[in-house]
Amino acid sequence: MTDNWFTKLCYSTGKTLHDIVKPVDGKQTSRKQTVNRKVEEKKVNENVTLRRTTIDEIEIKKTPDDDTK
Repeated sequence: MTDNWFTKLCYSTGKTLHDIVKPVDGKQTSRKQTVNRKVEEKKVNENVTLRRTTIDEIEIKKTPDDDTK
């Protein structure tokens, strides 16, 4: 990203519009936790490196019944 005033202005405007259109809900309905992260790299030649990242996550969703407990 180029560090000039126009790029920063566009980024900030887009982020602000995103937050207005799709605000973050105050109530957390699910919880994600990363349990494993594995990165594999293979250098093909001096200019090319292949990289594979595997991320294992657990997501626990709240149900409406959880609020009463």
